[in-house]
Amino acid sequence: MNIKTPSFLRGWPPAILWMALIFGLSSIPGSDFPEVPVPEINSIVHAIEYSILGVLLLRGFTYSFPGKPVFRLVLFAAGSAILFGLSDEWHQTFVQERFFELQDLIVDAISAVLGILLYIRKTELSLLTK
Repeated sequence: MNIKTPSFLRGWPPAILWMALIFGLSSIPGSDFPEVPVPEINSIVHAIEYSILGVLLLRGFTYSFPGKPVFRLVLFAAGSAILFGLSDEWHQTFVQERFFELQDLIVDAISAVLGILLYIRKTELSLLTK
């Protein structure tokens, strides 16, 4: 007997877990983070987080909407990552010694798009076809 796993269960758990991890890290008060003597470490961490998030969201949308144009799925994934980044920055305004930082949101958006584009290149998906 061949039981097919629903596409939601195959595509979305990694993205949801990754977003939960980002939310959890954003909930830590600023004073609880250790000082790291690396220039722009905050931007580096954001770039890694959101490039991975962009890929995981694209994967989720690809499983959920097979046969849809890849360009449309890329827009959904990038838009979702950017909206999540915006909500994450807003969430930090409620956390002690954390702030909304426009620079972080910009890094999040650029990194999500770059992660998606690198993933497309690596997997040889075409933006112009299904």
